[in-house]
Amino acid sequence: MNDTVAVALITSLSTLSAAGLAGAASAWVTGRQLRHQSVLAREERAERRAIDHREMRREAYEKFLSQADAAYRVLDEGWFALPLPESRRWEAGFAARRALDEAHIRVRLVGPDDVAERGAEVLRGIGDEFRLHARIVNDSPDAGDSAAELEPSARSAAIRARVSGSAGFVAVARRALDSELPTTPRTGPGSAGRAHGIT
Repeated sequence: MNDTVAVALITSLSTLSAAGLAGAASAWVTGRQLRHQSVLAREERAERRAIDHREMRREAYEKFLSQADAAYRVLDEGWFALPLPESRRWEAGFAARRALDEAHIRVRLVGPDDVAERGAEVLRGIGDEFRLHARIVNDSPDAGDSAAELEPSARSAAIRARVSGSAGFVAVARRALDSELPTTPRTGPGSAGRAHGIT
């Protein structure tokens, strides 16, 4: 084999080796990029699910508080109203408590348990206040005064129970929502993976 052929063979082999190495390196880089993109896509889907769940919880909590406020308005009207026939007196109260029950079912479904338990306390407190109001009115069937005038201290105690119950619910609801906020935002390639221990 003469020198020219040898040089040509060496050159060809070098070119083929370089091309093979370049192809292997390109495939490795492409594979790494695809794996990274797959990790990002999974994390984005997980974040989206977390955001959707947080929004569902927030809506359930707001609905519950809105229905509790509606029940409180019915109670306030009852406390200061003059005596009414029994059917008219409790018609609005029954509707308000039923709507609140339905809102609490949603709170129980979206959780967590401590928020549902606090919601149950609000529910019981409103039921207790309705029964308290009914007892005052029924104990004085011939009175021309409102329940608030008949027993002002009872109404004051009921208001304090309302404030305590609502504040307790809001506190645990806020903690539940805050716990679902993203803790470490992605700032560049690989940062999301590192936040979850993925390198």
